[in-house]
Amino acid sequence: MTAPQTPTRSRPRRPGPPSAAQLGRVYLAALITHLPILAVLLAPQGRSRVGSESTAGLLNALLVGLVIAAVVLVPAVCARVAPAGPRWQPGNALAGVRALIRTDRRAWLWRLGELTALYIAAQFLPYIWENPRYGTEPGAAQWEFHHVNFALQGVVIYVAVCAATTWYACRLRQLLED
Repeated sequence: MTAPQTPTRSRPRRPGPPSAAQLGRVYLAALITHLPILAVLLAPQGRSRVGSESTAGLLNALLVGLVIAAVVLVPAVCARVAPAGPRWQPGNALAGVRALIRTDRRAWLWRLGELTALYIAAQFLPYIWENPRYGTEPGAAQWEFHHVNFALQGVVIYVAVCAATTWYACRLRQLLED
């Protein structure tokens, strides 16, 4: 007589980083699919005190919406360029993520936390600061706008968003590949 066996996964979950080839394919796809984010990031009216507050608010809302859409849709992009197992195919990766959220919320939240940390790390390089000549020199603007830092920060944030969503999708893929 044999002891009852508990069901086990055919493969243990891999805690290590995804393969470089997989990350590379998904990152290139993210660079292409996330281009609208770059367009909004490079619009000075959205992230500075140069334009009106209503325009900045609208563009910031659009940016948040695009980043959220990228996070939601990047698993499908990853499944298209790096399919794996029956639960990580182009047609069902998003359903697999929803099932993962229901069954292993902690693992999903961990991946989402990694994405958030990478996104926050990209927020640097101040591109606008108070003008020390404002108030003492006639015609001096209140703010100095540094165009190079602005563009560089926009590109760095875009690259970081692409990297963060790539990492997130590849780490989810590890959980769902069988």
